[in-house]
Order: sequence, then structure tokens, then C-alpha cells
Amino acid sequence: MKRLALSLLFLASLALSARPAPAAESIDELLNTVPADANVLMVVRVQDVLKSPKAVQEEWAKKQGEAWQAGADAIPPFLTDLVRAAHLHLEDSSLGWSMGVARTIPSANLNRVAEHHSGVLERIGKNQVVKTPKNSYFALLGPKVVGVLTPAYRQDASRWLRFAMTNKNPQLSAYLAGAAKNASPVVIAVDTEDMLDPEALKAWLSSTKTLEGKPGKVTSVASIYNQLRGITLAVNITEQTTFTLTLNFGVPVGIHGPEIKQTLIEYLNDSGAGFSELDQAEVSAKGSDVTLTAPLTDVGLRRIFSLLVTANPGGGHAETAAAPPVPQAELDAKKAKTASQRYMASVEQVVNDLSTRNARATDYQRTAVWHDQSAKQIDNLSIKDVDPALTEYGRILAQRLRALAASLRGVAVKVRTAQGQLVVDYTVTPGQVGGWGEGGMWWGGATYTPSTWRATSNLEQVRQKQAEAIEQGSDQREQIWQAIEADRQTIRQKMMTAYGEDFIPAARK
Repeated sequence: MKRLALSLLFLASLALSARPAPAAESIDELLNTVPADANVLMVVRVQDVLKSPKAVQEEWAKKQGEAWQAGADAIPPFLTDLVRAAHLHLEDSSLGWSMGVARTIPSANLNRVAEHHSGVLERIGKNQVVKTPKNSYFALLGPKVVGVLTPAYRQDASRWLRFAMTNKNPQLSAYLAGAAKNASPVVIAVDTEDMLDPEALKAWLSSTKTLEGKPGKVTSVASIYNQLRGITLAVNITEQTTFTLTLNFGVPVGIHGPEIKQTLIEYLNDSGAGFSELDQAEVSAKGSDVTLTAPLTDVGLRRIFSLLVTANPGGGHAETAAAPPVPQAELDAKKAKTASQRYMASVEQVVNDLSTRNARATDYQRTAVWHDQSAKQIDNLSIKDVDPALTEYGRILAQRLRALAASLRGVAVKVRTAQGQLVVDYTVTPGQVGGWGEGGMWWGGATYTPSTWRATSNLEQVRQKQAEAIEQGSDQREQIWQAIEADRQTIRQKMMTAYGEDFIPAARK
């Protein structure tokens, strides 16, 4: 199974929540729309989150609204509850489908959905839907309930809509149904029963630093992982944020809690998705559960949240007072400035989060996935009404971040200058081992990323060669980062000239 797939499996279990509080409304109406074959589930009681002390103090509602308006995959503050679900195929790291359904405060409106997501209105059977450029279908499931399904296959969407509008009781697996009863404002759970290949798992565990040369412990830890029933995460927010990640097994864990923690960390590091908060997590094993608890930074929270795959079903807008008539030219100029400011702010947030993550990482080389995710976040930003010079800046920035990700996976990167611009080239060498193939993530390069957990006799040799290639690419990565900063200052000056205002807040300069 793909390393990225399992890293997503664990990391998709991390996201925002607040101190448990009674729900204002039952979420069964939303859970009824989740197909029976879902193995990933997230429940967010949005208003409970936004009313938490930290959220109020830091104005999360305002920031989430601004990010959503800019086209970022942020949860809009006018939702009351949100459910997301997906069916993950671990063998090839693909998603059969992913969906989201949300209850809104204002009445939902498909015309607004189409406008925000740059989609087009269509009909599927009796239902009006919005098809978006991001390969999703949006539909109204009730006056204040919006649903979204990805990918946008018409027949699949038609069958899901019929199910969602007629089903009266949740059809979740026993594990996900149990997790959905958790009273926390956000619960994320993954049903892992029968996901792992026992032989492949044991071979991979034998190759880890934690268990290398310890065949007895390999057998013991593998027997526990083979009984992994699911993963659930809760995050508590008071004046600070902490997360508790629980791995539920079907057998007693005994004394092997530390090995479970360390092998999980090794897996994420090997995937290029190193998550430094786990390094400091306190581990406890009780009965058949292993629990990891640690503080979670805001950057870490956003970084994890970036891995979620379904577009947010925001079908309404916050109510605003009617504005007096404005000349069209003035209105267009204002829209362009506002859209450009939001776009720039969102790009700045992505890059600043990545820089902070890199600064805190114990091993920068283990951050390839975060560079890829940052590029994806920038690609997904709305460019409606945004200054063309700014969208070109974002396009080039995303390319540079993907080049950094490739270099961090051991791909040879060449940096050259053409027409006064820095150009980055990186290609696939057919003889390299592994890679992100079909069904996974393919960013133009292959390196040591085995498609399954199966270990090979020259595993350490391959790892050593990858480490050498990464080390040799350090100068090129430094040049790319210098080019990113130079581009940033150039676009900053262009925006100041065009709009008479600095788009980069003083705290970020």
C-alpha cells in the first residue's frame, strides 16, 4: 500500500475540535446522507468550535470567513454542522469517493454556490446541481442543507442524491457509528478493520529503526497492528490546543505502546509527512487502546486540515445589509482589489505556515508532503476577479513548491536562468526506485517511496542513496527559496503601484 495513503489515513484523523458541549441539533439528518461503505468520517459542530475561548479571542470566525471568500478550503463560519466522509482504497492510495454535507444558518442557494466555486448549473434527474472545475457536484438536500460529492460522475451523483434524500437512518459501520456519538465538537474517525496486509506489515516493521534486529518484538507489534480496528482523534481547545489520537485495537496492547508510537512516527517521516507534534506526545496504553496526547500549534492544525479532500459545502452567505448604488467601474475596481487582497493573504498564510513548519521540523527532509499540500492549496484558491499578475505569481509559486517537494524526495533538480527568470527543471529517471504512480500523487519525479510495505534486501542502500541525493540538492533548494522571496517582493511592489496599498500586513513583511 502506498506510504502516502497510510500517512493520509493517520493524518486525516487530526483536525480541529473544542471542549465537548451538547449539540444544538441532532446530526443524524446529516449522517443519513453518508453511504454505507464509508471508512473515513469527520463531524464538525462548527458553531461550538467558533464559540470556544481561543476561537473567540483570535477571531477565528472572521478569519475563516475571509479564507473561504478567497477560495481556500476553509470551513465557512455560517455553517452550524458539517459532516465529511470518504471511501479510501489503501492499496493504491485512491479515494473511491468523498462527500460532505452541511447545515447552514442562512438558507442555502445554488446560484451562490455556483458563483463562489465558479461552477455551472446542471440537472441530474429531478435535481438541480452545480458542477465545479474541481470535479465536484453540489446539491441542495434541504432548505438549509447542502451536499457535495467528489468525483463528479453523473450516475454516481444521481444514486447518491436518491439515497441521501430518502434514507432515514445512518448506515455507518459499527466503528464509525460509535465515533459519531462522541460529543466533541469535532470528531474524526477512520475504520481500519481488515485494511492492513499482515505479511507486508511485518516486512515493513522489520525495516524500521525502532524494531530493527528485534524479531521477537516485530512479531508482537505486527500482531497488534493486524488487529487495528480504527483511529479516532479529539482536540481540546481552551487557552491552548491539545490533541488526543487514539488507536483502537482488537487485542490488548500490553507493554508495546512506545513501539506503536515510534513506528507510527517513522512511517510518517518516511512518507515525507513528518509531524513534529507527535514526537513530543505522551503515550499511554490501556487495554486494547494506545493514546497519544500533545499540544497542537495553530500551524500544525492548519497543516493537517489541508489534507482533507472534499470541497466545503458552503451554500449560503452571511447576511449583509443592502448597499447603496455604486458606479460599475468603481464597483469592478473595488472587487478586483478586495479579491486580490484576499488571494494574497491566503497565499501568505500558506507560505508562512510552511516556513514555520520547516523551522520547527527536526528534519527538514521529512517535509515533502507539506510542500506538495501547500502547492495544492495555492492551486485551489479562487482567482475570480483577482489581478492577473497575482494569479501568475501564485501559479509560479505552486510550481516552485512542487519542485522543492521533488528535491526533498531525492529527485535531481536543475536550476537555470531564462529571460531573466529562474527556471526549475526536474525529470524522472527510469532507473529510480519507487515513486508516486497512478492512483497516488505524481509530482514529476520518482524516488524511494515503495508502493507497499514490502521490504527489500537493499532497503537501507536505497535509503542511503536517497539521502545523498537530497543532500546534493540543498544548494538548488536554497536558490528556489531565494527566488520565491524575490518574487514575493516583486508582486508586493506591483500591487502597491496598482492599488496604492501594501497587500502584505506589517507583521508578515
